Amino acid sequence: MKKAQAAMEFLMTYGWAILIIFVVIGLLFTLRVFDLPVPSTCNIPNPYICRDMKVDSSTDIFTIKIEAVNIDTSRNENRIREITINGVKCTVFTNGNLKTASEAPVTASCDFSDSRWRLDFNKGSRFEGSILLEYIKFGGSARTVTGTFSGKTE
Repeated sequence: MKKAQAAMEFLMTYGWAILIIFVVIGLLFTLRVFDLPVPSTCNIPNPYICRDMKVDSSTDIFTIKIEAVNIDTSRNENRIREITINGVKCTVFTNGNLKTASEAPVTASCDFSDSRWRLDFNKGSRFEGSILLEYIKFGGSARTVTGTFSGKTE
């Protein structure tokens, strides 16, 4: 009986200690001590270059600046076909067709303020998405590339 009692006291003592450790760790997560910064990343394959992207928490608008290198600037097929953020496709608004990097970069935006999106980009919330681009190089045929991006709402 003494061995069973000793084992029970051992388990109770260390059980309470483990429970306290879990409570302290839970409180630290609640206080966001372990909230690591999320880097803003934008990976788009050649011939495109991602210059900037952000989600504005006050307007729920996603904006991305893209430049292209060595594409046929006379073709209207150089465009952004689709942007998906957190699994939701959005309507793309651009300030023109994609041109070469020597010209002004194209700024595309998605407006999520429409109630049917049901997305709420609070300041500091994380987002990730993909972008589908279409282009034609000089003397080439139409091609598509898919890029990814992620970051925190500003």
